[in-house]
Amino acid sequence: MKRVRLGGLIDVIKVDCPEVIDELMRSPLVDRRFDSHGPIVNVLFLRHILGVFTYRGKRFPAMSPKECPTRARKQDALWTTLNNKAAMVKEGPEELEGLAQWLKGTGNEHELGILVQQAVGSLFSSSYAATSESWAAALALDAAPRTSNPLKLLWWSLTGKVRKAKELLASKVNDDLLGVHGTGIALHNIVKSFHHMRTLYCDIGRRSMLSSEEVSRQCLFAPASVLRQATGAGELAKCPFSKQSLFIVALGQAQREHGCEEVVFLEDSWSRCPAERWVPALLQGVWRRATKS
Repeated sequence: MKRVRLGGLIDVIKVDCPEVIDELMRSPLVDRRFDSHGPIVNVLFLRHILGVFTYRGKRFPAMSPKECPTRARKQDALWTTLNNKAAMVKEGPEELEGLAQWLKGTGNEHELGILVQQAVGSLFSSSYAATSESWAAALALDAAPRTSNPLKLLWWSLTGKVRKAKELLASKVNDDLLGVHGTGIALHNIVKSFHHMRTLYCDIGRRSMLSSEEVSRQCLFAPASVLRQATGAGELAKCPFSKQSLFIVALGQAQREHGCEEVVFLEDSWSRCPAERWVPALLQGVWRRATKS
């Protein structure tokens, strides 16, 4: 755990140890309220991030605080819906044929993005139709929070690039912000999963030895990081923090360096990913469909 603190300028703590991440996620002093006060760099950074993850004055559920009743209700409802669909998708139904063919070597990065977006989008709208334009919107939305180039940010602001991306994605899921997050942000980890799965598939010797469950386990990737903010002064792993300290929780690094699978979906946390069962089922279903004789 590393803390960068300089007076009223910056106060950021990076957490990448699984045990400390678990402690942080359970702490009543850590949340996603994201107050607009505090060190200058913290405030500017959060202003940019929240600008990306806000649509028509409403924050995306993945950036909403624990006590937000709408967030909790919608997250739980989606969790139940996706769990109910997991058993069917695990069997490799016909609608996964496009992804199965991509796994076998047909198609490029662009086509994979559209296929994954279609699979995720159909969870939110039965008439969902992923296109090159909607995939480009997802790429823009994914890049926006990580972009620090001031000229690029200015250009995007002048052209409304991120706003238009959110509008397009929202129009396809009836303005459901969980759907916008799923088809614009969360799907990129699934795309990464399929790239790794194709590598496994191309290894003919290993292909026949791997079960769909083992493939799914090997192909799950945690988000690179998530943000939390201290709502009061406290201590984490014997390291003190202040009210409004900003935590960058490096989930990807924790998974990669410590082999911690629990951080992929944060399933033991109030902020668990609603797709914790559906995503592994999707990966298993595509593998089964691609490898069946």
